Amino acid sequence: MVKGLSQEQKLTIKLKTKLEKEIAQLEQKLIIEEQIKMRLTQALQIKDDKINELEKKLVTLDQERIKQLKDKEKELSKIEKELINKLTSGENTKEIHKEKEAKQKEMNELQQELSRISASYNANRKKRILNQVNNFLKVKGDFLTLQEEAIKKLQNCCNHLESSINKEKDTIGSIEDIKTSKFIDKYTKEFQSILVKYNDGLLELNKNYYSLKNVVQENKELNSFNLDKYKIFKFATNSQEGTRIQLNSNMMKEDINSLRKNLNELNQKKNELINLATV
Repeated sequence: MVKGLSQEQKLTIKLKTKLEKEIAQLEQKLIIEEQIKMRLTQALQIKDDKINELEKKLVTLDQERIKQLKDKEKELSKIEKELINKLTSGENTKEIHKEKEAKQKEMNELQQELSRISASYNANRKKRILNQVNNFLKVKGDFLTLQEEAIKKLQNCCNHLESSINKEKDTIGSIEDIKTSKFIDKYTKEFQSILVKYNDGLLELNKNYYSLKNVVQENKELNSFNLDKYKIFKFATNSQEGTRIQLNSNMMKEDINSLRKNLNELNQKKNELINLATV
């Protein structure tokens, strides 16, 4: 302990040390919890992928069985016609009647199975589409939340740029171009790093979109969905994909307003794909 300190100062130092230790412990705990959360998320994703694969196999198996049954149905229909022709041509024997009844029974059983498998196929197919749509809508919702968060951070960045320049002007009455350029460099870098970070959220949306598209590619409803509307740099045009060297506050405001307008439009169409679940 440092000599010459008052009792109050000693207590303050002791309390500060204790608090710093507790903060460090909490930070470590938070890191561990984040790691656990990440592992659980990965495990859930693996589980979802397996379920999706099994559902896909079920649909494929039903599809194959339906084809087999329809081929068999055609074959039985052909045999029945041949038997009817024999009966009408005078070959009215017990054997032909017996064979006809057997084929009719087989046809009835086949049609019952075909009806059952078709119902299973439609249910599994609809379930798979519904799961894909729900997954997509969840990711889409997360993406829109991220974009809203990004807009707030971009606005703060723009505000900091303006306040830094204004503060310098108020302090010395004017501001040199070099000083202004320094502020712009700093906040341009921050502004564009925010855009790049949140644009990465599009990758997950993109993956789910194409997964959904593969499942329901025959549905025209999907054509109304335009993935380009979710590309941040499609609207933050002044940033030029995060490569522009300098952005002044007006350019930042233009990008922010463009993103905000885009976000409002996307929120209005939040349920645009839900009708796919009823196909």
